[in-house]
Amino acid sequence: MAENKQKQFIALPLKFVFTDMGASTLINQNVRINRLKMGDQTDNYGVFMDKITPDFLQRMILMDYISKIEVSGVEPVESRSKIIELSKLIVFSILYRNFAKVSQNQILASEPVKRWNKANPAMIIDEKTAFKEGQVQSFMERQAKEISEIKYGLLEPLFKNIETDSELQDDEKELHREILELFLSSFYPIAWFALLKFHKSNDFEVLNKIVMNCLKESLKKINIAEYCSLMIMELATNIGNLNIQKEAKLLYKTGIVNIKQIVLDPKLRLPVIESLRKKNNLLTFSWKLGGTSGAVGTKGKFQIELYDHDFHYTATKESVAQSKTADARRFDLSEFYQKLNDSGNDLDLGMFYLTFLDEACANMGIKFETMVFQSHHSGAGQTITTLTFSL
Repeated sequence: MAENKQKQFIALPLKFVFTDMGASTLINQNVRINRLKMGDQTDNYGVFMDKITPDFLQRMILMDYISKIEVSGVEPVESRSKIIELSKLIVFSILYRNFAKVSQNQILASEPVKRWNKANPAMIIDEKTAFKEGQVQSFMERQAKEISEIKYGLLEPLFKNIETDSELQDDEKELHREILELFLSSFYPIAWFALLKFHKSNDFEVLNKIVMNCLKESLKKINIAEYCSLMIMELATNIGNLNIQKEAKLLYKTGIVNIKQIVLDPKLRLPVIESLRKKNNLLTFSWKLGGTSGAVGTKGKFQIELYDHDFHYTATKESVAQSKTADARRFDLSEFYQKLNDSGNDLDLGMFYLTFLDEACANMGIKFETMVFQSHHSGAGQTITTLTFSL
């Protein structure tokens, strides 16, 4: 992520659930994996950490070691900047991983590589091409000069386009240049191997064009990191304020509680937050990272979910407690906002974010879907808000 140098650590109560490949690798490295209770009340195996470096988290995502990340027991207003920073880091890492996978797949499916594989059946270039331990680093070091030449050829015309873009400010231009370099830094070794194999041949331009087009398309999508992070924080803040208002009425025994006064006055607010924390009624943030496998519907797909342990659908006719289903009722997010608005919370800004995000995703070529679930899993009532993005 371009901003990951701002802080050495992200300090939050973090739960990591691993992919099969990630779990296998970490177990072989003697990392202890524990049973974790997740926000949806299910059990998964992973690790808990109270802080993590951005670079380490990004590497774990790029290697496809992590399937899910959760933060629970935090209050949205107090942890706003940390949650936004974490969310942007995760989404940027997913964008880098998606670029690496898409560009590799297109290179391996290209005509030059197909012809090579047909003519050299004993030296096929594909996803199964393996490097022995330690060979990747030595290979990259040996080819450093030629790799630098290829990078320059890819980036120079894109940098020129950025420099002449009148809609970008100087700091935005610098950020775009940095992000393009980070995209290339996520490139898989087998993709570099293919580029180097054809670098001096007439076929190189075909592969070069593939990578450049992937860079252009990926760069168009970078704003999704900030947009979706702000959206989920706006939603979390609104729901969190409703929970604070409800808890304050119980705590202070008053008929009407001024939510703005509680939010602004730490002396009133802190006891309410602590009461919610003791009851395990603070929100849980979850990022489901999708995957790079061949499973249908997983490539380039990720979800951000918000788990609320209190229902905000007082008008719901069905009894969730009686249904005992994990998916008792679904709502569109706009309907969810309307239900929240009926409770007296001012959500005009949230609706603006939702409309903006929907339009922005369409312009970036990202499929965006929202859904709100009422669930009753293992006796615990929840409202689960899901934002799904398909890159």
